[in-house]
Amino acid sequence: MFTIGTSLLTKLATHYAAACPHAPVIAALHNSRLLLRSSIDGTILRSFQLDTVFAARCRRIKWFKLLQRDRAIPNEGVQSIPLRLLLSDEETVYVFDLSDPKWHATINGAARDIGKIVNVDFGYTKDEVVVFSDFGLKVIIWSLLTNRGVEVRDPKFSYRGHSFRSISGHVAILARETMKDAVMVLAPATRKLASTFSLATVDAQGLEWSPDGRWLVTWEAASAGFHVLLYTADGHLFKNYFGGQDPNIPGLGVRTVEWDPGGKFLAVGSYDSKIHLLSTQNFHCIATLLHSGTIHSLSASIWQEQIDASRSRSYITAPQPACPPSQVSTSNDKPISTGISHLTFNGSGSLIVSRSDLTPSTVWIWSLESLTLHSVLIHHSTIKSLQWHPGDSDCLLVHCATEDPVIHIWQSSSESPCIISIPLSKPGGRTEASWVQCSDVGQGNPVGMLTNTFNYALQHVLDAGDCDETVDTSLSASIEGLGPEDMFDEGNSMDLSPIKLSHEQVGMGLEAASDEVDDTFDYRRHIAN
Repeated sequence: MFTIGTSLLTKLATHYAAACPHAPVIAALHNSRLLLRSSIDGTILRSFQLDTVFAARCRRIKWFKLLQRDRAIPNEGVQSIPLRLLLSDEETVYVFDLSDPKWHATINGAARDIGKIVNVDFGYTKDEVVVFSDFGLKVIIWSLLTNRGVEVRDPKFSYRGHSFRSISGHVAILARETMKDAVMVLAPATRKLASTFSLATVDAQGLEWSPDGRWLVTWEAASAGFHVLLYTADGHLFKNYFGGQDPNIPGLGVRTVEWDPGGKFLAVGSYDSKIHLLSTQNFHCIATLLHSGTIHSLSASIWQEQIDASRSRSYITAPQPACPPSQVSTSNDKPISTGISHLTFNGSGSLIVSRSDLTPSTVWIWSLESLTLHSVLIHHSTIKSLQWHPGDSDCLLVHCATEDPVIHIWQSSSESPCIISIPLSKPGGRTEASWVQCSDVGQGNPVGMLTNTFNYALQHVLDAGDCDETVDTSLSASIEGLGPEDMFDEGNSMDLSPIKLSHEQVGMGLEAASDEVDDTFDYRRHIAN
């Protein structure tokens, strides 16, 4: 059973804080400085001065994330993990390295002055930055090692239309230029065009490599019916899956697709609130998980959130049959959303959590060992996010769209889920929740973080057997209480003498590189002088 630990630390910020997924570090903007703090004791590890205009317009803070094949690296210690993060506004990208304070990279005009940056993230390695421009005009893969940008025209999507193959580093990009869906596969390192092939789709909605790199899955838009397509790594169509429906009679279609981290299952969430669980041995459906309006299950525990007069929240056991609250339309011109909008496997592949938009305040947790419903959590507010703990694969964080600064925690070994309040010193605005590492190897009790655009706060989640654990509460002071030595330590400031990728430099090499690769998708490789 869980108990609530004392608040670990509370700090001010002027942007949503971002926790490093592989080390006990939290990044946050405070005015025009980027502060990297230890999540263990709040110590400022690095302090970087930013351009004032850029800091005011900054929209994203993202850490480099290890791929599935590299997840064992953290056990070797933080020193072996690439600890890089990027910041971006609509035009510029900055990259910083926690392990090397005298290095940083700047990409000016990252979208090549054609539209704004709508999405940016690291690529296969810490030395790649992927930038998507507005209006689906292009995607550019920048190399921080060679000062080169590789440009692909007409990507179909800026978020779900590209995927990196974990075993080799190839990247597949879903493109559409001549009213036909196609996949472009770029080689690792050089990002030269390795292959391109057309898809047997009318309107593909995304693609994703399997964890073992053997398969590439894509799926049709709902208007084209229920249709999932499995391709081999070299672009051959291996399997069509129509959800057990007549392909000539369009169904409600596919909304979400997710691979099991172990590569055993492919889960397909449909618009009729079902999850089709496919075995990767032959891609036949082995189970259909139904999200019904009335729950009556002998195997599942059903918990319902309650709020008393003092605004205190807790879970109680809900009697069966239980009827989760359904979505209610608030506008005549806005249709009710349907289907499985969220679908995530835990790290061990033993559980899967989902949310159906027909019951948006309900969390469904399924056992993949018994292929049955394991637990149901019914809340007062809509579910915003569902996150499995990276170190404890049976621990789930649920964040609801509520004004109260709380997170909901479920664990399979606990007698009941719990609701934890994480007070923010300056509440207001939209909040985000996430897990935070508080040890070098990801061990210890889970720690949750709540953040808004003003500040962030951390809190321990303790097991009943660890209630005597002492939690450091001496770090509740805000940043303004720190002295100048802490805020502007010259030993932690960066030297502005690293690689710099500028729009002008790359532009000088456009003509010389324009004919290096030329195909129907206008793939071009630009080399900076």
